Amino acid sequence: MLAGNLRGSLGLAVTALLLSLGTQPALAQRGPQNVPHDGYLLCFGSYFDGDFRTALGRFREAARDGFASSEGRWIDSICFHTMLGECYYQMGDLTSALDQYNSACKQFLADRDWMLRCEFPAGIGAEQNITTTISWGRSTRITTLGHYQDAYQSLQGNLDNQAVVQRGGVVAPAQLLPVRVSEIVRCTAVALSRRREIMGPLCEHDQLTLLMVDALSRRPAPPNNWSQCWVELELGMALAAANKIPQAASELQKSLLAGGQFEHPLTCLGLLELGKLAYEQGKYDAAITLFHEATISAAYFDRFEVMEEGFRLGSLAHLASAGKGVYPPLLPAAAWSREVPMLQTSLFTCLADNLITLGNLPAAAAAVADGTKALGRNEMALGAIGSRLNYQAARIALQSGNARAGGTALAAAMTYQKASSKRLFQIGLADAWFVSNSVTERVADLLFTDVLRESSRLDWITDPLDTLAVGTVPHPLPYEHWFELSLVRKEQEKALNIADRIRRHRFHSTQALGGRLLALRWVLEAPKDALSAEAVLQRQDLLLKYPKFAELSKRAAAVKGELDALPLVPADAAQQKKQAELLTDLAQTSAGQELLLQLIALERAPAEVAFPPLRETKDIQKQIPDGTLVFAYLATTRNVHGFALSKDRYGHFAVAQPTKVRADVAEMLKGMGHYDRTQPVSTDDLAPNAWRPAAERLLKALTNDTKPADWAKYSQLVVVPDGPLWYLPFEALPLASGAAPQPLLSTMEVRYAPTLGLAFPDGRIPRRLTRTAVVAGKLFPREVDSLSEAAATEISSIEDTTLLTSPLAGPAGILAATCDRLVLMTEVEDPEKLPFGWSPLQIDAGKPGSSLAEWSLLPFSGPEQFVFPGFHTPAEYGLKKGGTGEEVFLSVCGLMASGSRTILLSRWRVGGQSTIDLMREFAQELPHVPAATAWRRSVQLTSDRILDPAAEPRVKVGRAADGMKVDHPFFWSGYLLVDTGVSPTTADPPKPAAVAVP
Repeated sequence: MLAGNLRGSLGLAVTALLLSLGTQPALAQRGPQNVPHDGYLLCFGSYFDGDFRTALGRFREAARDGFASSEGRWIDSICFHTMLGECYYQMGDLTSALDQYNSACKQFLADRDWMLRCEFPAGIGAEQNITTTISWGRSTRITTLGHYQDAYQSLQGNLDNQAVVQRGGVVAPAQLLPVRVSEIVRCTAVALSRRREIMGPLCEHDQLTLLMVDALSRRPAPPNNWSQCWVELELGMALAAANKIPQAASELQKSLLAGGQFEHPLTCLGLLELGKLAYEQGKYDAAITLFHEATISAAYFDRFEVMEEGFRLGSLAHLASAGKGVYPPLLPAAAWSREVPMLQTSLFTCLADNLITLGNLPAAAAAVADGTKALGRNEMALGAIGSRLNYQAARIALQSGNARAGGTALAAAMTYQKASSKRLFQIGLADAWFVSNSVTERVADLLFTDVLRESSRLDWITDPLDTLAVGTVPHPLPYEHWFELSLVRKEQEKALNIADRIRRHRFHSTQALGGRLLALRWVLEAPKDALSAEAVLQRQDLLLKYPKFAELSKRAAAVKGELDALPLVPADAAQQKKQAELLTDLAQTSAGQELLLQLIALERAPAEVAFPPLRETKDIQKQIPDGTLVFAYLATTRNVHGFALSKDRYGHFAVAQPTKVRADVAEMLKGMGHYDRTQPVSTDDLAPNAWRPAAERLLKALTNDTKPADWAKYSQLVVVPDGPLWYLPFEALPLASGAAPQPLLSTMEVRYAPTLGLAFPDGRIPRRLTRTAVVAGKLFPREVDSLSEAAATEISSIEDTTLLTSPLAGPAGILAATCDRLVLMTEVEDPEKLPFGWSPLQIDAGKPGSSLAEWSLLPFSGPEQFVFPGFHTPAEYGLKKGGTGEEVFLSVCGLMASGSRTILLSRWRVGGQSTIDLMREFAQELPHVPAATAWRRSVQLTSDRILDPAAEPRVKVGRAADGMKVDHPFFWSGYLLVDTGVSPTTADPPKPAAVAVP
């Protein structure tokens, strides 16, 4: 939706100013002066009106008519292919556009020496009839406008047709025909330039590019003639496409003047391309000058499309260089362009961009309204220009506090951009080249490294809309192919890093604006010791640029401090009232911060992506303690890959096909009795240990057949699961030790991490955790009330623990900011709402502020530790109802995104006294020892106890119930401990008691 209703009080002033500047006199000819034939010329009216689809049809019709007449010639097809490509380009159909540009280049190669047959005069004179008025500035170039013919005679056909008569074929008598040379050269140059723009880093590796460089390097034009400037222009474009930038700049510079003296119809293209090269190198002042000169030169020859691009890129260079005020040419040029809707709409859009950046919202709204008026009902509303105008409308609406209008306009802009992003197109093209073996492994790696890069500062400054689009569109297969390529090239360290990029991409593509808002939350609100030095500097810059956010941040911190001083559940009425008021205040303050984040997200404001962190393998290895082994897995479409890391070594191994791994995991789960989460499991089914054969196969496959002697070197195992491995209890895998196999947990601590970067602590200093919130309820529907009461009593008896009941004093996500630890002793309902729709607190499920997605919003600080023994996953059904593991991965990442570092959740919920015992022992040890140590100890203590079937609602008493202990993996291995390995702050940690091993 275009924000045409946003015109402010300054809007009339802007319009009046435009009128006072005057306009270009009525344009008698709204199109290029050098064209193949009149039918082609008439198409430009639709093109410059912005009716690109109409223009597309008319160019096609003109091509058919032209080639059917005596006036049509093969060389004209370069022009038609290029202009068809331009129409597709403006509508965002990059595939069709590239096809047309390629066809134009191939047509050129079919008769690359065509200009040698043209008769050019030895010299040219100055143009005497100059009527164009330039109102937006003066040229600093001292040149003279040359006078050129509309067409030049070209020798067509054959001088000798005798051979054709003898062999057969079409006799083509030699004849001189007029050729619109300038337009044909222009279209060839445009095709070369657009190919470079669309293909990006792939263009230099394309065979067609190399052929064009080779053909044009022969300079196929009459030697020592002024027309060489047009070949120099084409060659400069080709060299730029081949990434030979210094040589390209040299040729383009020479192409600017015909005969070294006169400006020509294509000078503007050379200036525009030189400006692009300067802009790409960060030479913004030079780029601004070149773009400005391109618009002036283009105006003399009615090259409105060059003017549009020159003004737009000049405006971007002005913003990128932090230029003061509005880019000067925009206002007078907007008045000049009143009869060219495409140009005027683009100029108003650029003007709005400048004014928003300056904070002049009323004037910016007026510019958007004027742009909308110029847009009219033209088809460009559905293309690139309309998308850019929508984007500016979204920025204005959000900065004006109208989130609904901003969201609508942004959605419209993003719909176009996600389908028409050049970088997404390049990602797809690079992947297609790799799959088809069109490039070498070395080149493929270079291309993937470029197109799959992390969005940089330059990306955000240059094109924030496209950068947002890239983040929101999942593209897992190119990442997967890059990963496999690195393994083929035996670059295991790089492959391990790419694997973490893949996991991070999966998470970010599920987040609002592709993780952009999450990145801003971390940069602006996360503890400084969790951020890099660059992110801390970005925070300072953003807070200076957005002082209102800084004020709200201080307010939120002050309110949170007051809340922390109150009991989690106050006893007296005065404190209850004060807590409710403070929670409302914090909710409103945080909502204000979130609204500001929405508008900051659309700005040219770089923000480092701090979560999940990306770390180099060598940096991770420095953090791995002695005696710790890491297994990190990545499930691709073809294989499950494993990586083993320790402090001083790492290696890769292929596990098996995903279907085989999944089948073994399902068999192991079914062997434990997991067929239906609502049905009890008989003790007779637990006794035979039917799960062991599959577990033994999995241990061998997933650890590359690690021998017992090697396992003995380690005291802790860290697992980064993927795919169905999220459902696999590694703790229970039987390790051969002594007379009988023992579960891994009996010999070492086991913990998990969603990414390798989260497997070890960040820079945050552990804080003392003193406030534990407990929610009690039923973990199993048939659980007797006495068990629920026992759970509430036993867990709440732990020091600094508070039982939460309904109704809450405020939104759950806000109240959670005052908790250090959350223990949820109740079933997590609605597992179908995973990964982000479920409520981590449950007692307020369905209410505003209750979902995990809302917990991820500000305020940033939340519980550092979560305990969810009632969580559901497809493991409870033996995977017979599906399950990819993604819902667990995303839920865990969602919890950790707000600062959590320890999460215990169940793959299947057991309930009963065994669960109460496990959670009680775990929770009371957490403040004193690392989570993995606390969990192993709680399992050891609980497993040595005699099973009481009456207190275990998931267990059905069988013949083997007498004297049975709670040491079967069914009772304890379903819990997934996700932890970063951080140690608690404590001066005197207690010594663990000697306990039996399960």
